[in-house]
Amino acid sequence: MTKEADVVRVLKPYLMAFPSSHVKEDTLIIYARALSRLAPSEIEAAMMKLLDTLAYFPAVSQIMEAANSIKITADGKAVPAAAEAWGEVMRQARMNGMDRKWEFSCPEVEYTLKNYGGKRAICFMEESDMPACRAQFMRMYNEICDKQKTERENLEVLDRLPQKQQQALSGKVIQLAEAKRAKA
Repeated sequence: MTKEADVVRVLKPYLMAFPSSHVKEDTLIIYARALSRLAPSEIEAAMMKLLDTLAYFPAVSQIMEAANSIKITADGKAVPAAAEAWGEVMRQARMNGMDRKWEFSCPEVEYTLKNYGGKRAICFMEESDMPACRAQFMRMYNEICDKQKTERENLEVLDRLPQKQQQALSGKVIQLAEAKRAKA
């Protein structure tokens, strides 16, 4: 059985769960092409999650988003929310001060701190400046997380393109994709 046939097999029973949906069995072929890079178990998990929240059969993008979210959680690679990241930084400042090494749950928190101004900016922050500093840190953190998510999504698209289409793209884009893949 091909990957596309597996996708259709997984999705077909869900058509009954969304009786008012305009998605028909023939449409599942398009879904199969788009979702064939996911394992059947990932699609199944995504559909189970979406059953709880959607009134209509989900779009491919909704299935992909749910599958990626579940995979990140299952792999233990979920990044903290912005407020949690700020909490980590403040905890490290209280526990370790300027002299000891600070450790974080993910590179995004560390990268944000570095771009914010490092330990010194946190440790020597005035009490009255804390709300503004917190807001600025959280905004920076969210921007960094969003940028990384976009880059991951773009790399996935580049990886799926046929070789000829990849070659038609700018050499710079291909070099960037290869450099990012080497880091991952």
